[in-house]
Amino acid sequence: MHKTLFVCYRHGCRGENLSHRISQHKYFKTLIAEKVNGRTVIKNDHFNKKLLSHRSMVNLSTISLPTQHNTVVPSHFFFDDLHEFFPEAKYLSIEATKDVAQFRQDLYDRYFQYRTKNLLELVGECENKFRIYNKQTKEQELKEFIVKVLKRKNVTFGDILCLAAGVEPNITNKEILIKKEDPKPLSKKTKQNSFVVAYEDVFNVDIQDIIEYMDISNSK
Repeated sequence: MHKTLFVCYRHGCRGENLSHRISQHKYFKTLIAEKVNGRTVIKNDHFNKKLLSHRSMVNLSTISLPTQHNTVVPSHFFFDDLHEFFPEAKYLSIEATKDVAQFRQDLYDRYFQYRTKNLLELVGECENKFRIYNKQTKEQELKEFIVKVLKRKNVTFGDILCLAAGVEPNITNKEILIKKEDPKPLSKKTKQNSFVVAYEDVFNVDIQDIIEYMDISNSK
């Protein structure tokens, strides 16, 4: 039976980087990724990054796990959210950082400054961020917001976040928004049912330890 590993993390906690590294192990289907401003951007996520979207955009009951290969899935949903739908999956969770100031700086450099020419990626980011600040939005309002963003040249994801929040995309407002980024600690339930990795250890975790946790080498 093939296995799925959800790599669960708060926004900005390096989950795509770790997902990509894990997927390079021989037991997994390799995730294709590129580096942009130090940010890892995965291109062939099995769920097309649905699990990195705002909760209002995802119906977990409609999602099926892959059956053709062992798969790594980056996710902003945790064990608490996913286990009911995917009890057979395995979970790795990245714990919140202890150095919030450094986390915010890293997030600003890797995310707020990030740009892409990929239209689908831009539209997805617009929809995701607009729904965070406009929970009762109508489809026409969302379409108008997307058009507004796409008319801007060289837009960054920080610009999109500001526009979604209804403020001018300038340095002052980005600094205000970045100060609101304060990742919450993992729940007790998630910790008890996950392979837990500290934020500070993401780049140094031994992938073989994760393979042993999954017992994946004995699953075929």
